[in-house]
Amino acid sequence: MQPVTFVLCLVVLGAHSLLVFGADCEIAGQKLNKGETYKPPDRCIQHTCLGAPRRIQTVMCPSVASLKPCKLVSDTSKPYPACCPKYEC
Repeated sequence: MQPVTFVLCLVVLGAHSLLVFGADCEIAGQKLNKGETYKPPDRCIQHTCLGAPRRIQTVMCPSVASLKPCKLVSDTSKPYPACCPKYEC
């Protein structure tokens, strides 16, 4: 009976570690699996988990300068890339 109990404990611990530590990547406290994306609130960037060994790709808006009389307008509540600044003339 003892070997069976030991094996069951190993199975339970292994399953628990997959649930707790099973994410491939972590960024800003967010756990992501390979292929999942995360957009931090109030920022116009997007992080994508590329998988092992915990590789993350980050994309952000290109740098743009304001052209007078136009102004740059952005809405960080929208998902990337819709949140990137656009000219409003």
